[in-house]
Amino acid sequence: MRSVFNERNRKEPTMIQEMGLIPTLFYKLGNHRLVLIRLLISIGLLLFTVGVSYVLGDQDIRYGVILAGLPFIVAFFLAVQGKMQLSPIFILLAAAFIPINLPTGTGSRLVISLILTIAFLFLWLFRMVVFDKMISFVKTPANVAILGFSVVVVISLVWSMIFHDPLLFVPDSFIFVQFASAIIMIVSPGIMLLMANLLHEEKYLKIMAWVMIGLGVVGIIGNFLSIQLPANTRGLASMWVVSLCLSFVLFDQKLSKPIRGFLLVLALLWIYWGFIRNLSWVAGWLPIFVSGFFIILMRSKRLLLLACLVLAAYIIINTNLFELWFGQESAMSGDTRLLAWQMNMRFTSQHLLFGMGPAGYAIYYMTYYPLEAMATHSNYIDLISQTGIVGTIFYMAIFAVLIWRGLVVYQRVKGRRDFIEGLTVAALSGTFGCLVIMAFGDWLLPFAYTQTIAGYDYTIYSWLFMGTILSLDTLASKKSVRVVEMENAIN
Repeated sequence: MRSVFNERNRKEPTMIQEMGLIPTLFYKLGNHRLVLIRLLISIGLLLFTVGVSYVLGDQDIRYGVILAGLPFIVAFFLAVQGKMQLSPIFILLAAAFIPINLPTGTGSRLVISLILTIAFLFLWLFRMVVFDKMISFVKTPANVAILGFSVVVVISLVWSMIFHDPLLFVPDSFIFVQFASAIIMIVSPGIMLLMANLLHEEKYLKIMAWVMIGLGVVGIIGNFLSIQLPANTRGLASMWVVSLCLSFVLFDQKLSKPIRGFLLVLALLWIYWGFIRNLSWVAGWLPIFVSGFFIILMRSKRLLLLACLVLAAYIIINTNLFELWFGQESAMSGDTRLLAWQMNMRFTSQHLLFGMGPAGYAIYYMTYYPLEAMATHSNYIDLISQTGIVGTIFYMAIFAVLIWRGLVVYQRVKGRRDFIEGLTVAALSGTFGCLVIMAFGDWLLPFAYTQTIAGYDYTIYSWLFMGTILSLDTLASKKSVRVVEMENAIN
């Protein structure tokens, strides 16, 4: 009897993997399945009817549409819950091509990509807790940094509620803003944990890369033809498109020459659009150059020298244009940013340990300097203001781990001249681009009163593709182990 029982326990994890979470749950219910199904259908129909009637009668019609599509949404999650490797791809598709958002009762909007991220992370954790009976992660140095930062965000949220200035004016909606900001700060790096644990197959990474390149194609067509297409190319989208294209051109020799030529043209078009057509938008070209020059350096120092000479020649030819741009940038942005950072430090200096909580410094501005308040437009300043020194240390540790593991992976795959090497270089170079541009805007953690939580729709690009470093780390390690085993078998 004991051996049969143990054999059944050994088979259960396999059942969950093969059947999926929900089918396994119903399998365990045995004879009670039919009763439970009828009960759930009855309750669901009742709630569904009441909800649709209420929403269509008094609220935004988009909520009614979502409720009307609830059966299809449930069917979607039932279908993909056994293939959680697809979740980053669905999030990327939603952020890139689904321009649907919902009102929240504040000045911000709720985007589909954020809803999917929260749902997939919850489903992943739920599977571990309910069926695996434990929470376990693939061993990676990123675990401590990401989980530590998440814990500090929660501590900062509670800390800011307990120890805030008693004279502060706190609007009724501010608690929602804080919670929403905290959620984004947690799930943004959190999606990288999911990728590190579930996304270990090259085919899924290829899909992600080509979806992003497809976004670049649709976006650049819309830009040059001045037509509105369903392509979200805001934020650092152009940097990731150029990084992927340029890296595959230089490192993936398994691609045909026509495809590599097409990718090179696409990269040059985005560089032209960002640097020549829209010079005043620094985020449109500075991270591209940081990432692009790093990619070229990894391939050839001579090619890097040539790229620098071309750039220098263009700047010299257009000296007057750049002098005009630099003067305007210094007057309108440089001096303003310094004043904003100085004002922010007046409050941050009194809350250095855990900061003023997610979005917390906004209410200090509204209370004490309502006519002088300015957004910092810097993720670094925002970080120390919202999560203090402790949160900033954990956050920067995430990037330290990404760069470290990215360099380790590159050493493993160097010289392969295939997709894996190309993606490794693109992800690593894009990480450096993110580190630079975070000083000039909230391009990775959208601030509630500037980008708003709707900014998650384009900040998620960076977290997804930086997260590929952790996926590649596991993938490259597995392939290295297989190679060693084959060599040992041969010997």
